[in-house]
Amino acid sequence: MMSLTTIQRDLLRLLLRAQQPLSAAALGQELQLSAHQVHYCLREVRSWLGRREAELRNTRGVGIQLICAPERRSVLLAELTSQPAFQLIVGAGQRQQLLAFQLLTGCGPQILSQFQADLAVARATVLKDLEAIEPWLGQFQLTIARRQHRGFWLDGAELARRQALAALLAGDVPFDRPLMALRQSQGPTFALAHDARLLPIAGAVNELLAELELPLAHWSVGRAEAALGGRFAEEAVGELALALAIQIQRVRRGWTVTWDDETLAWIRSQAPWPVAEELGAQLWPTLPRPALEAENAALAVQLLARPRDEPWRSDLAGDRTFRGLIEQQLGRIAAAYATPALAHDQLLRDGLEALLLPACVRRRFGLWMPRRTIALQGERQSLERELAARIAAEVAAATGMELPHDAEEELALLLRAAAVRARPERSRHIIVVCPSGMATTQLLVARLRTRLPRLGTFEVVPMRALSAERVAEADLIISTVPLSLPEDLRIPVVQVHPMLKSEDITALSQWMS
Repeated sequence: MMSLTTIQRDLLRLLLRAQQPLSAAALGQELQLSAHQVHYCLREVRSWLGRREAELRNTRGVGIQLICAPERRSVLLAELTSQPAFQLIVGAGQRQQLLAFQLLTGCGPQILSQFQADLAVARATVLKDLEAIEPWLGQFQLTIARRQHRGFWLDGAELARRQALAALLAGDVPFDRPLMALRQSQGPTFALAHDARLLPIAGAVNELLAELELPLAHWSVGRAEAALGGRFAEEAVGELALALAIQIQRVRRGWTVTWDDETLAWIRSQAPWPVAEELGAQLWPTLPRPALEAENAALAVQLLARPRDEPWRSDLAGDRTFRGLIEQQLGRIAAAYATPALAHDQLLRDGLEALLLPACVRRRFGLWMPRRTIALQGERQSLERELAARIAAEVAAATGMELPHDAEEELALLLRAAAVRARPERSRHIIVVCPSGMATTQLLVARLRTRLPRLGTFEVVPMRALSAERVAEADLIISTVPLSLPEDLRIPVVQVHPMLKSEDITALSQWMS
């Protein structure tokens, strides 16, 4: 029986299900292939179909189409799905991800012949792949060690290994076609999950993902939020749960972190330490005392480093050094804008508290978090960028911790939003659409008035009463559900969460500017 690669099988499945001709470009877009690669794969697909008395027709200017009766399509699709003997061939980038996974999760030296067997490739290919992943591992301060007659293994700290593993499982890699992706509701997904039996190393990924204690990790995040009196940013919750699930798994396999005395003392002085101690007593209760304290510290660092929607309660948030810095910076920001009110802007203070310390901790300990690209909109950017750079320099001088570049960009955006809020604005008429009930609507409007007092006057309008005449009189519509307005009504619509999250405030501040 002729075997097909996974890509050829996916291509054939698309053709069997298509109701009309498809171009090579369209097929390639679906499968992340070039048109040339599609035509190459079609050779085997055409042979496979020819043995089953089905024709593949490629008409110039029309596209590629399978010619057979509808009932025959169903038979072929059933056969395609049931065949167990497909050859699993992955591209170079995906192969390198699997190799990185093998190194990150291995418990000792691994020999070259084992890599060859696991990946079903030649010796020269494995050596080339190892060379390709070294720069990425180097970003986490990890190196590939080699020794004749012993094999290959990773050199580097356990904490660094966990960060690289988290990035890999979340699909945050520079290689083409990431094999893994992080879904906030379900954790990491694996593109080869259904074909894992065809490649040993892919089966190992499936096993690790099955062992991850994600429900326990999410429970721990919720307990931490309750104890710290605040919320982590929405996008950070899944990333934090993944980091904790990896930590739980690594500890259970006998891999623990270590700290020097000075660093451990600093971590113990931070707000999350009591919370980490409480959670650690439940997550890894059998660890000996030194290892228990070290893992509690690793948990505290993860809690401290994650972005927040709002600062933690004032008696728990941050340390005194950062609080003093924030007080100084508020005065300097007010002077830079010649706007005294900014020195007492609570929203700006909250933003600085929620941003500076977590970002510095991520940089200090090399913790993984996907880079988020944030760009200022509009022309007047130089003052915000200059102020952000100055604040970053003063934070580094006072604490020895540097802000990551993306956090500096977020700081500039925070400053811009504060400047927009502080300047006099004309009165705006804003319609609020919130079908979730009276209580939720009133809470949303109260939050809007508190967090953005200069935004304008608010009118709550039910969706059924949202007439063209009413909409035309508004400057802005804020809605908690998607809205579709007629094209001739050019009124901006900003969709927000009923609880008005930080990203909603950023979007509204951008609109004001």
